[in-house]
Amino acid sequence: MMLIADSGSTKTDWRLVDQNGDIHQCRTVGLNPYFTSDAEYLDALTEGPATLAPTEAILTVHFYGSGVSNDTQKHRVSGLLKKVFVRAHLHVEHDLLAAARAACGTNEGLVVILGTGANSCTFDGAKITENIMSLGYILGDEGSGADLGKRWIAALLNQRVPNELADAFFKSYAFSAEQVIQRVYRGEQPNRFLASFAPFISKHRKHPYFIDLITGAFNELFERYIKRYPAYRETPIHVCGSVGYYLAPVFSKVAEAHQAHVGTFLKDPVAALTLYHIEHL
Repeated sequence: MMLIADSGSTKTDWRLVDQNGDIHQCRTVGLNPYFTSDAEYLDALTEGPATLAPTEAILTVHFYGSGVSNDTQKHRVSGLLKKVFVRAHLHVEHDLLAAARAACGTNEGLVVILGTGANSCTFDGAKITENIMSLGYILGDEGSGADLGKRWIAALLNQRVPNELADAFFKSYAFSAEQVIQRVYRGEQPNRFLASFAPFISKHRKHPYFIDLITGAFNELFERYIKRYPAYRETPIHVCGSVGYYLAPVFSKVAEAHQAHVGTFLKDPVAALTLYHIEHL
């Protein structure tokens, strides 16, 4: 049996391919090692994928995770997985490679992740060839859910947004300004908290205010990251993640303005990633 995971900061999608080729699935919380303790990792593993099949029957695990970007984190995540899937051969990689394999298969492409966070790379059909560091939700992640949420909340608390949007927001979210500040500066996983406002932004994405906000964020994404890849005009840009998926029309317009062309938009890459691994057994 083969287990495949695509893990971001907010959620982890799991797919189990059993001995008959049937696919089983579940979802757990996000497992970014920079924000998740060992105990939280093990709880998620035992409450999620370990319920799909006897763990000793799982012989291969492909785990792709946000934050698994260096040998230290790969070693830590591998050790935690080994505690649960004791017989499995483990492959632990960054979620950027998952996005590239899901979107491009064995073809070349430029891949952008736009979910809770943001990242990008070029892919030659086999490996990532270049990755411009995204710097995280405080210093970067332009165009991500956390970035859009941060832009919106800052403007809202400074009373720089249209009244109808402010009224609609406070009907949906029972937060005071003090509670928001507390969650951002002292709460757990503030990137996830900020990204939790992305659905509200998406719901009102046709409002002129949000068109400008989203367009501005995507323009910064292009200027700071995408346009620094030499072949960005010639290489199709594939976008993975819920933020990119739901805001695809705005992203496409911004790409056109920068003389780039888009390829596919994948909301959840794990389905295409599972097919990739089935084809490359």
